[in-house]
Amino acid sequence: MPVRWAIVGCGDITNKAVAPAINEQEDSDLIALFSNSPERAEELRAAHGALRACSDLKELLAADDIDAVYVASPVHRHAPETIAALQAGKHVIVEKPMALAVADCERMIAAAEEAGLLLTCAYYRRFFPKSRKIRALLDDGAIGRPIVCEITICSRAQITPDDPKYWRLIPEQGGGGALMDVGSHRLDLACWFLGDPVQVTGFADRLDREDMLVPDVECLLARMDSGAHVHCTASWATAGRADDLIIRGSEGTIEARPYDRSPLLLHRGGETQSFDLPAAANWHLPLIDDFARAIVEGRAPEFTARDGLQASRMMEGCYRSSETGRAVWV
Repeated sequence: MPVRWAIVGCGDITNKAVAPAINEQEDSDLIALFSNSPERAEELRAAHGALRACSDLKELLAADDIDAVYVASPVHRHAPETIAALQAGKHVIVEKPMALAVADCERMIAAAEEAGLLLTCAYYRRFFPKSRKIRALLDDGAIGRPIVCEITICSRAQITPDDPKYWRLIPEQGGGGALMDVGSHRLDLACWFLGDPVQVTGFADRLDREDMLVPDVECLLARMDSGAHVHCTASWATAGRADDLIIRGSEGTIEARPYDRSPLLLHRGGETQSFDLPAAANWHLPLIDDFARAIVEGRAPEFTARDGLQASRMMEGCYRSSETGRAVWV
């Protein structure tokens, strides 16, 4: 029997990635699309061949022909919509970052455990062949002991008040600046590569973009339980773009820049190896595929909500540190 899906939220990510991935996954059927705008829900229903469009969330979650829900709404809705779906007996993938606060993430995890249902966060970059290769290189000791991970994710945001994505720049809805948005993906990778965060310090400021309500630059430094250090700079105020992840070890360096494109470089002993490891055409498909097969096979997904929580611990620690001027144990 196929996994029958509903998607909550009809933004770009649903239209361009999530709905196509569900339609492509062989064990899945797309049943329903929810939006607060009936017109938008119907537009995407027609575009992706779902059975129905819905603008009543309670009605959607009460349906007995839905097994799993993908929550693709703005961040401030992640926790209440995820918990409602779990309490209605549905498995859930929730978009990143998992929620506005760590306490909300914990409530989501508790709801999944109480219901005996699957829950994960959509950190799909863990499924990139490049990410798998980095993890394999680290596990094989290719760079010796990992010492420091350097992350830079910078651009100049072009989101205006009339843009449907403007919620990302509203603190109560998106939670922060580039760190909470695109930076969360890279922090999640750092946790997968180097272990869970232990202590975090950071700064979050608005230096240039007076049109923003959120910080336009955020810098984070974390000590991981492996002992390695992670430092991340995320900004929506820079003229140039950057998307770098570098792990420096006692015997070599792994370099991925830009992270989302080839190549991956391994520097060791004065030599450099280059790996061409393109991601799937639809980056969401491996995530959807693993989760659907987990439901069918009666197993846990490869990555769980507890994994997705770790990036939120780092980001919350950064903001608390910036407010208090102190390092934060997370």
